[in-house]
Amino acid sequence: MNKKIIITGAAAIIAVTAIAVNFAINASNQPPEPLQQTQQPQQAPSLIGTKAHSYSLPNLDGIHEDSEQWSGKVQVINFWATWCSPCKREIPALIELQNQYQDQGLQIIGIALDNTEMVQKYAAKAGINYPILADEDEAITIAEQLGNSMGVLPYTVVVDRSGNISYTHYGEIKRESIEKEIKPLL
Repeated sequence: MNKKIIITGAAAIIAVTAIAVNFAINASNQPPEPLQQTQQPQQAPSLIGTKAHSYSLPNLDGIHEDSEQWSGKVQVINFWATWCSPCKREIPALIELQNQYQDQGLQIIGIALDNTEMVQKYAAKAGINYPILADEDEAITIAEQLGNSMGVLPYTVVVDRSGNISYTHYGEIKRESIEKEIKPLL
């Protein structure tokens, strides 16, 4: 009887361990979770005033775009994905801001942490009027370099004309809030 209990106990431990390992593997393969509405968006103040890292990613046509081409402009770099509802909700405001302020030196740049084909379809449907760069792997590294230590989407960074980070934001942005940050920089 004791052998059965020991064998059954060992089998239960093995089963629980297998479930836990499977959960950990699946969790690590999931895309970053968008910020929930109940969570408070936060800034990453440690990067404010520091030089933004330069980067190069493919656009939706597969041509690499270098961030240096937007030097001297106020840049709003928005990290997003097609599967992220808060990301999609903020895109119309970004389109409006690009229309309204592009002649004053504003450049919105979307960086999608997503499959390029999915991003192409969504960008065409949404009428996105600013450059979209897409790379599932390298974009995560760039987001981290620009302060997204939490792995949250959406994530937005404002870079001033001198190339310094002036604002970061975890979670969905509202037009009024981001406009308040960019207007003094234009």
